[in-house]
Amino acid sequence: MLFLGVDLAASDKRPSGYCVLSSPDLSCETGIVMRDEELLELALSVRPRVVAIDAPLSLAANGGPFRRCDLEARRRGFMVLPLSIPSMAKLTSRGIELKRVLEGRGFEVIEVFPTGGFRALGIEPPRRGVGEALEGLRRIGLRIAGTKSVHELDAVMAAYAAYKYFRGEVEVVGDPTEGVIVIPRP
Repeated sequence: MLFLGVDLAASDKRPSGYCVLSSPDLSCETGIVMRDEELLELALSVRPRVVAIDAPLSLAANGGPFRRCDLEARRRGFMVLPLSIPSMAKLTSRGIELKRVLEGRGFEVIEVFPTGGFRALGIEPPRRGVGEALEGLRRIGLRIAGTKSVHELDAVMAAYAAYKYFRGEVEVVGDPTEGVIVIPRP
């Protein structure tokens, strides 16, 4: 069974990382893509059970800068940016559209927050140390060959969250009517 994790960039001019995680051996194939079409082609070719995207996949019900899941994540000490800043508005728009297209093709799509996943699992997020994050991911059983970029490591955590979601081993933060963030449990 396969799971796809995506560290989505706000623009198709910037790299988006991806990871295809295979179960049960937890081997990870990672890479970089630029365009949504490349992500769709990848999803269609591997047919993952769940697609996990690191990007807001909904808007705040009240039209404000934060959804309930964002506020809960911030209460937990995660640096979640407001949806109202231009880069986040662009990322949210791209994420919502990608989710719509993927769900239209029959995929189950979830929103994840890799930094929250790293912290929940006691692993240093890659922004502070790519080497530490890579070793931490390997310690929890993920089979990752070679060195990886920050984008690929965030995508690995996203794919792992998709895998844990399928197994029912996650915490779901937020309100399903407005949007939720899925965080893997240790």
